[in-house]
Amino acid sequence: MIIIVSIILAFLCGSVPTGYLITKKLYGIDIRTKGSGNIGSTNVKRIAGTKASILTQIGDILKGIIPIILGIVIFRNITLLISKDIYLSLLALAVILGHNYTPFLGFRGGKGVNTTLGAFILLIPVPTLTGVAVYFLLKLFTSIVSIRSMVLGITIFIASIIMKSPLPIVVSTAMAAILIIFRHKDNIKRIINKEEK
Repeated sequence: MIIIVSIILAFLCGSVPTGYLITKKLYGIDIRTKGSGNIGSTNVKRIAGTKASILTQIGDILKGIIPIILGIVIFRNITLLISKDIYLSLLALAVILGHNYTPFLGFRGGKGVNTTLGAFILLIPVPTLTGVAVYFLLKLFTSIVSIRSMVLGITIFIASIIMKSPLPIVVSTAMAAILIIFRHKDNIKRIINKEEK
């Protein structure tokens, strides 16, 4: 029961639509009706500016971190029927799915990049920071955020293998990378058609 409840809570934590709430509160804008219609920090920056984008990034990263911290505390104090790595991996995926498919906005959410960073930064800090480093390094070669975001997800997965992370964590990073790519499917079409901004 504790495992199920905490996974549901992780999903609901991820479901808090940070970008939507910030732009609505600060500027009276429904971000879903502007730009790409995405509630993530990239579209928020495009429509509402850097301040709102940074606040969105911080909120989305924190959404990923909070359930993992709570999961670590729970595992330290309560005997569960699954391993720590499996438990925390499930929480990480739950919070990412919550962000991507928030029930508070009709299951239309963001693309999960910042929440993925938050979910894995405590579990596998080196692979996660490697992904961030590659993201910024790619700025030298492309200004297309969607390409850098997808490469970030793939890098975290590859780096987790290289760093010999626990198998459940590696599997969860693979699934997170797939989710990031899937959520960017429209961007991929625009990239192929040379229409991506």
